[in-house]
Amino acid sequence: MARRRKLGEAIYYITTKTDNLAEKLTKIGLPGEQIEQIWIEEDVPDVYFVDGAIIADLNFMDESTLIAIKKNTVAVVAEEETELLRWIKNSIKRRRKFLQNPGTFLYRAIKKQLDIIHDRVSEIHKAVTRVEKTMAKNLRTTDTEMVLNVYDVLLQLHDVRRELAYFWKVVMKLRKTPILKPEEIEDIKGDVHEVLSFVGLTIKSANSILDLHDRALSMELNLLIKRLTAISIILAVITIITGIYGMNFRYIPLANHPYGFWIINGFLVLLYVGMWWWFRRIGWM
Repeated sequence: MARRRKLGEAIYYITTKTDNLAEKLTKIGLPGEQIEQIWIEEDVPDVYFVDGAIIADLNFMDESTLIAIKKNTVAVVAEEETELLRWIKNSIKRRRKFLQNPGTFLYRAIKKQLDIIHDRVSEIHKAVTRVEKTMAKNLRTTDTEMVLNVYDVLLQLHDVRRELAYFWKVVMKLRKTPILKPEEIEDIKGDVHEVLSFVGLTIKSANSILDLHDRALSMELNLLIKRLTAISIILAVITIITGIYGMNFRYIPLANHPYGFWIINGFLVLLYVGMWWWFRRIGWM
């Protein structure tokens, strides 16, 4: 779907059809071949300056939206209805005043993209916080599926942080152009820093969940080792006693006693019960 709208002196060309993209953009005075190459090859946020055009490739969390500006011509390209593209279409539908100036529009579009990322990270942070509170109250080793989900979230957050690091380069490049005002650049820098800090906080919460799970595994392993140690000690003592009475000596205490066998076995049972009670008391059983 492609639309061309004129807002004041600015002309907006919006498309989600990326076949023959170079030809379409060349017709409206933009460097179509270079834009198509950037669209196909690049998968991280970046900004390019080609033949007097500014090309902002805004890739975040598997959503790609490209904005190309040359004089008063603006092209917005996306493969699907990204959230940023919906916002742009809604702004055009309402004929927002900032659309009349391509530089102001680019500033607003970048700000909106950062707001979208902040909102998504906020949702992730809320989910991670709920899991963290649940595990803190009831520390179990059976929450494997929950921990695996946290691992997936952690990978997503690291991707977001990587993309924001690239976006920081975008801001630095835009400082060299007159299309954005210095105060707008500083405003965008503040937003990037805020989102980066929020992502870092969410990553800490996710790592805290993984630490809690590791602690639960460690506690269970320690308890298992204690139990095995206690059982080994009990069996070792019984084995020593039975080993002594298995020696081939002629005279052994109670060897000729009519109840010797039962006395020794009764003693072993009492010894086992006593040692089991003691290990239970100290928390090893």
